[in-house]
Amino acid sequence: MLGMLFTEILYRPIFNILAIFLAIFGGNLGVAIILLTLTIRLLMIKQSLAGNDMQKGMGALQPKLNEIQEKYKDDPKKLSAETMKVFKTDGKWAFKWCLMMLIQIPVFIGLYYVIRHMAAATIPPEWLYSFFHSFGARYIESNALTSGAINTHFFGIDLLWTKNIILAIVAWIFTFLQTKLTTIAKPATPDIPGQKVPDMGKMMWMMNYFLVIMIGSFVYSMQTGVGLYIVTTTIFSVAQYSRQYRVLLKAKRGERTSRGKGVVVHNPHHKW
Repeated sequence: MLGMLFTEILYRPIFNILAIFLAIFGGNLGVAIILLTLTIRLLMIKQSLAGNDMQKGMGALQPKLNEIQEKYKDDPKKLSAETMKVFKTDGKWAFKWCLMMLIQIPVFIGLYYVIRHMAAATIPPEWLYSFFHSFGARYIESNALTSGAINTHFFGIDLLWTKNIILAIVAWIFTFLQTKLTTIAKPATPDIPGQKVPDMGKMMWMMNYFLVIMIGSFVYSMQTGVGLYIVTTTIFSVAQYSRQYRVLLKAKRGERTSRGKGVVVHNPHHKW
């Protein structure tokens, strides 16, 4: 029963989307995976942009907390209650960020099992929706891979194999860039009265570097087709963050350029 549920809500939808792109682009699995990834990310663009406001939301909480602390400094019980109220009403950005992450997990799991079935040439015929049979049937035949119906090679990489170090290195690089972009606006650590709050900047630094190692290891150990999905979604995130934080990036570049240079002050009374 549980297996049937996973098939209907995860594996079949992912495979049928892939079948559409396979049919349009001559059975090229790499192109199909990239287009699947871009489709998912574009569908989630609104949630993604909302989730990226996490750092801004954290910074916006501090002034309100300071105001409450000053107003109820002589009433610890009321101070604690009002502080928790602010987190409940104004901390919705955290929920949006978690929601965006949770949405991607089923897509990842579904693609992982579809690629595994492709590698074993064991995709069941009933996975294909009936209205897609006119163009997708050739991708579920037992000899689909050997007959060339599906081109599993992408830029010389076999997408059904594992342990591709090149793709793993690409994943490390772009995941590192993503973590640098997400921490460009350092989150403020809120001051909660009566409680010791961990340094959010330090926590995010540790989590981000752990994420870099974890993503690279995933890409290396799994089928390369799944790794291509991870790399594509990471590149998409880097492009999205670069656009979202373009003002901050420009300011950072200007700061690095001017660092170490002397400041020339023009004296209008000086005779040249």
